[in-house]
Amino acid sequence: MASICPKLFGILWLATVWTPAVPAGAVELDDLVAPGTQAEVLGTGYGFCEGPAADAEGNVYFSDGKNDSIHLYRPGRGVSLFVDDSTDANGMMFNARGELVACEGAAFRVVAFDVETKKKRILIGAGPRQFNEPNDLTIDPAGGFYFTDPNYKHRGQDPIKPLLVYYASPDGGVTVVSDVCEVPNGILLSADAKKLYLADCRAGVIYKYDVTSPGKLSGETAWIDLGVHPDGMTQDAAGNLYFACGRAGVRIYTPDGEPVGAVDGRYGVDYASNCCFGGDDFSTLTITSRDKFLGLGAKVRGLEPLPRRK
Repeated sequence: MASICPKLFGILWLATVWTPAVPAGAVELDDLVAPGTQAEVLGTGYGFCEGPAADAEGNVYFSDGKNDSIHLYRPGRGVSLFVDDSTDANGMMFNARGELVACEGAAFRVVAFDVETKKKRILIGAGPRQFNEPNDLTIDPAGGFYFTDPNYKHRGQDPIKPLLVYYASPDGGVTVVSDVCEVPNGILLSADAKKLYLADCRAGVIYKYDVTSPGKLSGETAWIDLGVHPDGMTQDAAGNLYFACGRAGVRIYTPDGEPVGAVDGRYGVDYASNCCFGGDDFSTLTITSRDKFLGLGAKVRGLEPLPRRK
């Protein structure tokens, strides 16, 4: 048998017994979604789906702005029409009172629905036009909310002011909190309400802020350069962030901003405008996808809505 020099032997021994260390806490896509999982079409035939929002039971409401409607998905019971008079409904979220708060872009306002009576009250934007086109929002435990105000000209309207991000306090006061985005879109508060994430759709950047108090931000950081155009976003119970990125599917990042992977065409998701967790145990990632509403089984639970965190 040919002899092996000591140096080469050492190299071969290391190659056999040593593998690169995996960083503590590292997350892989297979930890979140099982390989081979395919999205289920839960509903179809819509104009353009957006704004999924889960209630305390895991039912998911989603909007169809092109048809001025909001639909309701109940696990095991399918999709039904909630209302057909929500003008250009887009981003939505439940507040701690159990109301469905919705951006009505072409009505230039944000409203809150009583889901039992389907009656709505105007939170901001009553009277003469004050905003471009409220698009997405995130609600804080104090009862206020942050919202983005781009202008996609869904009904042909021109902007009336710069494309900004605002905070609406519980008493109805509205203040500008960010002016950094070329086109602000998705927005999300962390579970502890100490971080705010903001998507610049045109620039492909996720900004991160520290929330020092309701409506007060500091530490503006261009946090993640996605390289694609982000829309809505959500978070799982471990703090991983899910960014809906159109044809690029749903891009997932750890709480530290490290890329995990993408839920895309390989999983039956060829387009994603927004996403949220719902279902009986909040482990179904629901995704709005143009004319379809999708559900993807996950191995993790999502961040529960505010009514369950009281």
